[in-house]
Amino acid sequence: MDSIKKALENWMNELNNFSFKDYEALPDLDLYMDQVIQFLDKQLYIFQTSTMDKQITPSMINNYVKGEVLPSPIAKKYNKEHLALIEEICTLKQVLSIAEVKQIIDSEYKDSVAKAEIFNKFNRLNNEKIEVSVLEAFKHLNDIEENDTQALTELAMDFAMTANTYIQISKRILYLIRAYEIAEKAKEAMEKRKEKKDKKDEKEEEIEASSVSK
Repeated sequence: MDSIKKALENWMNELNNFSFKDYEALPDLDLYMDQVIQFLDKQLYIFQTSTMDKQITPSMINNYVKGEVLPSPIAKKYNKEHLALIEEICTLKQVLSIAEVKQIIDSEYKDSVAKAEIFNKFNRLNNEKIEVSVLEAFKHLNDIEENDTQALTELAMDFAMTANTYIQISKRILYLIRAYEIAEKAKEAMEKRKEKKDKKDEKEEEIEASSVSK
């Protein structure tokens, strides 16, 4: 059996070579649910920590549809857009709530027909972050003995705390965007009510002026 360090290094090398298929390389034929699960299991296998760790299930996909994070299937079939979105959702949900994931996806794909370009941009960014993170992890591992569980645990804690800081910053950005958009909508609604009231007052003044002149 490999040492903990060796097993981790092997997995990180595999991770460094991982990439989702570009939008154009996703299946051209629409898939039924069981085919979707089979396809995504192969795509997401590298993120499994055990045979019991399911990255995607039919109930998850159904919940994404119910929550309007994912478009409804067409005649119970899922197309390229569905597959790309599910892969993006599965990536982002590791660190964000589904509501926050929906916020990002709604912003990305709003009024856009360039779905392939958007997903491929996400894919490239994901690959870049994997490469940078794996390189950093290897640097730290150089000074750790094969089965030094204490040092490895401390490294895991270090990465977890770094990740948590970035997660909190990401969440705060999304929160501030939501707060801004809510305030802007309230301001717009208030301006519309004021405009309506001004028009009403102006009309009443015209009627009153007309009555006086007679």
